[in-house]
Amino acid sequence: MKLLTRRKAFSVFGDKIPQILVGMASVSLLSYLSKKTFSFERQVSGQGLEILNESGDFLNEVSRLKKLALQKKSNLYQPPTDNDLKDFNLLANALIFLDIKGAVKKANALNYELVRFIDTPSKQILYGLREKRVRDRPLRGWGSYFINTSSRANALVEVPHIIFDRFSEEIGAKAFLMSAARGFLIAGAHRNANGTGTADVCNSISSIFQEVHKAWILSRNKTWQIHGFSISTKSNFPDNTQSVLSDGQGRISSEVLDLGLRMKKRGFQSHVYNELSASAPLNRRLNQGVAGKTFSHLGGTHNVQGIYCHSVGAAFTHIELDKSVRYKATNRDVIAGVIADSIQEVS
Repeated sequence: MKLLTRRKAFSVFGDKIPQILVGMASVSLLSYLSKKTFSFERQVSGQGLEILNESGDFLNEVSRLKKLALQKKSNLYQPPTDNDLKDFNLLANALIFLDIKGAVKKANALNYELVRFIDTPSKQILYGLREKRVRDRPLRGWGSYFINTSSRANALVEVPHIIFDRFSEEIGAKAFLMSAARGFLIAGAHRNANGTGTADVCNSISSIFQEVHKAWILSRNKTWQIHGFSISTKSNFPDNTQSVLSDGQGRISSEVLDLGLRMKKRGFQSHVYNELSASAPLNRRLNQGVAGKTFSHLGGTHNVQGIYCHSVGAAFTHIELDKSVRYKATNRDVIAGVIADSIQEVS
């Protein structure tokens, strides 16, 4: 595998790049790597700081991260301190601006690793932040974060409810790659890791997920956030509802409008939470005359990422997908493509 070639990445190592350390990994590291499905290299800077080189299918990497996420009622999630939040915001800022030397130093101080990951199917080069692990387990459940160095869309794709919203990480990762969006954020713990709502990054402003979101939104990136629901628990919804879209404020944004129409065109029964009257032409077009307020429960109006987006003038699209969409592989592929097409169109 080739060494880093991007000009930004060379700054991590200075003028002399040491040889790749082979055969010096610890037994625990070897055990960790043996479970990966992609190639791996490690480089060490003159300051002893590491950046990892990996290649493989990014979808497999995301699946691996999901398996490592903290489970429901594991009581392993560690809420970040105020200093952790501040320091991670600085780290996220360094990475989004490709300050690789600064990012690797800040990541090391936070017990994170910086990885340069080549998605072999698409050839896209990603830089990612992942928690350093002991025995394959995250230390704190703070999540993983990736940027695309050759993105074609000023967009973030976010997966805040890993495990809880089944298959949301797969759909999000596919939409991220297919759209060549700027960033991908994936939570590191079940939302109820320490009890109900204790690790829900959509409800707490004090999460690492939120700090990365804030840092990367300031680069004028729009946000698409993937969630899941079950129509069986929504007795007031039309029986065939497969998706509920929202901008988090009850308005029909250009992003929500574009995505809603694309979903309908592909045969998905999509609805939009909005505050228009049921008879308003735009509501009739999107909701077939069903009042938009019917879907308020899935409107994401208290979502802290959405609230922050609106506070800085950035677009936020909250996407709820029923099990009928998420639990069927062909539907997951199609809906990821629809989301990706919409991202490229409006970003």
